[in-house]
Amino acid sequence: MKKTRIFSTMLATVICMASLPAINVFAANQQRTTTLDLTVAGFQNDQKNEDEGWSWDADTLTLTLDNVDFSTGNKSSIKVDGLKSTTILFKGENKLESSATIISRTDRGSKDTGLTLKGEAKESKLSLVETGNLPSMDQPNITFESGTVDIQGGAAITLYTIKVMEAAVNIDTTMADPEDGWNDGLYANGSIEIYGGEVNVKAGRIGLFVVGIGAPEPKTGLRIEGGKLDLEGGLADVYLGSGNVKNGIISAGDITLKGKKGIFLYDCEKCEITGGTFHVDECEDPFMAHKNSSGVFEIADADYTKVDKAEEAAKALNKDNYVDFTAVEKALEAIDRTKNLTQQSDVDKMAKDINDAVEALVYKSADYTELDKAEKAAKALNKDDYEDFSEVEKALAAIDRTKNITEQADVDAMVKAINDAVANLVKKTPASQPDSVSSSDASSDTSSSASDSSASDSSSSDSKATDSKSDSSSKAASNASNTNPSTGVAGGAFALALLSGAAVVMAKKKK
Repeated sequence: MKKTRIFSTMLATVICMASLPAINVFAANQQRTTTLDLTVAGFQNDQKNEDEGWSWDADTLTLTLDNVDFSTGNKSSIKVDGLKSTTILFKGENKLESSATIISRTDRGSKDTGLTLKGEAKESKLSLVETGNLPSMDQPNITFESGTVDIQGGAAITLYTIKVMEAAVNIDTTMADPEDGWNDGLYANGSIEIYGGEVNVKAGRIGLFVVGIGAPEPKTGLRIEGGKLDLEGGLADVYLGSGNVKNGIISAGDITLKGKKGIFLYDCEKCEITGGTFHVDECEDPFMAHKNSSGVFEIADADYTKVDKAEEAAKALNKDNYVDFTAVEKALEAIDRTKNLTQQSDVDKMAKDINDAVEALVYKSADYTELDKAEKAAKALNKDDYEDFSEVEKALAAIDRTKNITEQADVDAMVKAINDAVANLVKKTPASQPDSVSSSDASSDTSSSASDSSASDSSSSDSKATDSKSDSSSKAASNASNTNPSTGVAGGAFALALLSGAAVVMAKKKK
């Protein structure tokens, strides 16, 4: 019963808690609604407000923001001394919102002072939201050193110079009033200098506006030595000069121009482009000077290194080895060596087209004529006629009909292997047949019997002849004796001789 009561209590507690509004245990710092004025006397010493998430170091003139939330209505969120160099170090995610200039200054300003924005890490973010058609920042100089700065609603403007070091600067001023609002991106009376980082600007009027008044280095109104830029302005992406700006220099960087006008020279002698990679496919007029301006673009030639390598490799090929070489020939014919550095993407495409055409080439097949002959001849043989036909079978099994013209030697080797195997064949020796042996033996027996019979007949004949001769001799002797009594003795002797000869003959026959 006790366990049941405890369980019921716990369940009721869970239900009650579930019905309450969600509470974020990691809530942001307390929101500040008044200007943080660093110019007042109290900031001659260190200051800190842990609830709001900020602290001030009077010795280094550094204001640290740690996940702050400032929403100050029609007043600036932060105000600094225009005659001092102030650093704002931000950690985590910080938001400053106002319908006035968000980070403002005293009326005074110096070409050697200004504001440095520094993120503790690249992920550290400072968001400036300006809602009143005024600049988001107004300083003698601004340096975006590191971290990420997001600006919405109003341009960041300076009396002298804006520098971007390794920070990511994202600006969108398209929501500002096109007539009365500060709807440029970065606006500098003197110069805009970009050395690295990222600059992404979408502006209602001009992305990077170098006015050219009071610049510390009037001969260089624009300097881009690195970084990645993505610029889009309603009037122009980059605007150089309405005062004493003498030129712009672009020596590096990855630059995308997306507005109707890209880099526009108004009151500027020249813009020197000696390096960098440009993407201008979305821009109608990437490089242009005002019709009343003497401004010119001095642009280095494009880099043809990749094209040279691709061309050399393609020309080294034997076109007769391929089924169709026309795509490579067309790509080689399309090489245009008049392009400048701002057209590098076109040159890179030439190299790619050549390489792609070469990659797509298909070799002609090797010549299998002799192999066909060798294979046909080998297959016409009766394997049972040979002692060992395995080498021929191996050579036939090794035939590979996927070889191309550059592998003709492999095909020729297959032909040789088949022909050699056939040439080395040994025919079987005719085997002895059992029936033939019996006939031979019978023949031999018959011959032997015939011989014996002949010999017997011959012996019988000889015996008869001898008997006949003996009878004849006896008769002759008898006749002689009877016929001539006077020769009885001699006749008897003769008859005896005949009888002796007959006896010898008979003896031989019996042997």
